[in-house]
Amino acid sequence: MAVTGATVCWMHGGAAPQVRAAAQRREATAAFLCTYGDVDGPQEDPAVVVSRLIRQASGHVAWLLERVQETEAEALVWGLTSEVERQGGEFLGVDTTYSAAVNGWVRLYGEEWDRLLKMCDLAARMGVEERLVTLAEVQTKIMYEAMNGALDVLELTAEQRRRLPDVMAGLLRGMATEGRLELPAA
Repeated sequence: MAVTGATVCWMHGGAAPQVRAAAQRREATAAFLCTYGDVDGPQEDPAVVVSRLIRQASGHVAWLLERVQETEAEALVWGLTSEVERQGGEFLGVDTTYSAAVNGWVRLYGEEWDRLLKMCDLAARMGVEERLVTLAEVQTKIMYEAMNGALDVLELTAEQRRRLPDVMAGLLRGMATEGRLELPAA
């Protein structure tokens, strides 16, 4: 019987390190492919996905800008464009070519900016901001109804119910102050 992930049994080479390594690679690839693009997994609202991707792209742009700013000014437009190692023939060694060319960091920065702008345009056309507001309102309503149900079960006194809005406001302010709650900017 073949070793898991391999095509040979233990007696016919399945115990060899290279066979075991290849089998582990095959198993890891198979596990990845089983979950990659899994449409039966948890579904996210497209507005939430687009919003997350925009935040990620924005982070990429900021990181790439730091790389561009760290690069010497001359290196942004002039630098090594190729190296060829000559191992045979009359002239051994490395041939290097320098030329005027856009630095890789600058190119990547521009490409990520373009990607971010396209995603922002897509988000605007999809109405992502409005959808996120609607989702937040639905989540708030669910939490409100759950809290009211819990309070009904606890059978609070009239005085306790009267103090509840002030208590909740204080708790939310405390959470915001401690950084455990992010309130939207006005």
